[in-house]
Amino acid sequence: MKKQFYLMSLLWTLSVCGLLGLAACNDDNEPTGGSDTPTPAEELVFEVNLDPEAGSPILLVSEETYSIPYHGEGVEDITVENESAGWQVTVDEAAGNIVLTAPAADAEANKTYSLQLTATGGDDQSITTESIDFYHVTFDDPAGAFVLNEGNMTTENGSLIYITPEGYVLDNAYNRVNGTELGNVTQDMCFHDGKIYIISQNGDTNAVGVSFDNDGLLVVADAKTLKKVRAYTKEELSGLDWPTHIAVLDEQHVYIRDNAGIWRLDMTDGSLHPITLGRYEAPKAPFAVVDEKVYTYYNGGYMVGLYEIGPESDQASQINSGNPFWTYTSIYGIAASGDGQLWIMGGPNESTTYIGKYDIAGKSYTSQPITLRPTLNWDLSGREFAVYGNQVYYLDGTSLYCLDFETGTEEYLVDLSSLDDNAWESYNGIGVNPTNGRVYANTIRGVGNFYTTNQIWVFDPSSFEVPLFKYDNYTHFPAGVFFNK
Repeated sequence: MKKQFYLMSLLWTLSVCGLLGLAACNDDNEPTGGSDTPTPAEELVFEVNLDPEAGSPILLVSEETYSIPYHGEGVEDITVENESAGWQVTVDEAAGNIVLTAPAADAEANKTYSLQLTATGGDDQSITTESIDFYHVTFDDPAGAFVLNEGNMTTENGSLIYITPEGYVLDNAYNRVNGTELGNVTQDMCFHDGKIYIISQNGDTNAVGVSFDNDGLLVVADAKTLKKVRAYTKEELSGLDWPTHIAVLDEQHVYIRDNAGIWRLDMTDGSLHPITLGRYEAPKAPFAVVDEKVYTYYNGGYMVGLYEIGPESDQASQINSGNPFWTYTSIYGIAASGDGQLWIMGGPNESTTYIGKYDIAGKSYTSQPITLRPTLNWDLSGREFAVYGNQVYYLDGTSLYCLDFETGTEEYLVDLSSLDDNAWESYNGIGVNPTNGRVYANTIRGVGNFYTTNQIWVFDPSSFEVPLFKYDNYTHFPAGVFFNK
């Protein structure tokens, strides 16, 4: 059943009244056309004026409104041709706007909606607009992706880009939802129990003491709506010194790595508790979470190994010290495998690198060699590699490779710089979506005045000849790619 909007134009009404008044004042001898001669209806005009920069579809976050100006003459009513549950359309006659409101985050509604309107006037006149496409963005789809921007450390706050599963881009998403900004030099983010945790290096005061207007050092947001749930200023977490990475087991066990070590934040009272690591420092690298325990690694001369941190104490345990990695001189990075194991990249020297899988419970380790030590032009995040199933992806500069861990086959896939003359340098690693295997990478033209020329690459794993999606000039020193899993 169509939803009717009975819109009587004030101009039309006044025009009719004026005509009637003039007819009453005519001289009796002047012909008036007679009572049986109908007054012609005003010609119907109905035009909507879309912003040419809006794109298609127009992206709206939950409960966000969008106004479409219109011009109407001789309009008696406006009808919505294709109503959709959860989407609301109203007419603001005074302002001359059609106002559309996106569904609530939990509404049973279609993600996409094509708005089409029909205006009718006298003498059975009608005008139907072309469809205007909208898309309701929520942030909990694991097939979507986040790109976290550090921002320029002296002049900018951090920001967040969201790429929907369909490939639509919502730029500056956190600000779009909250009207506020993330902290200066955002470094890492993680997902737990329906919330997103985002840590920044400097919070609301940058490295040279300049104050920034933002939501602070640590922000907690709803994972579906991205609305801020909680935020901590730099003063509230003054015990931290340039935090870089974060992992969460629950609200009492939020683990943060900084220049001094690893801390446990208890969000129930805001207290920070140091984690005792022993003789080796925690690297500036992402944590891995496996079976409700947090893992990081250490490189101590010729000794390498793993740290395990559980919720039962604030003590890290050294596991597998010297075994089975006794031949390694360095671990380059770790990642959770999703089956109770850890992926590990490391090697004894620059010419020999291994990618391995460590069974934590069984304390067994298998590995495959690769022919190069993967390097990034700018690697500030420790995101050396990414895995989907048994496919391990890594970058050497702007060249992308893949190791089939099961067969040991290493394959060169593509050099990103060959696809874009401005893709000079890789920046802060790669990511692989755990639900569909899409491979994401960030490149920039350079630092200094060149960082605003940049690319986000998305490849379907079936082909690396042409990217599935490519987005130019969205990033501001990207900290990495993340998935709501």
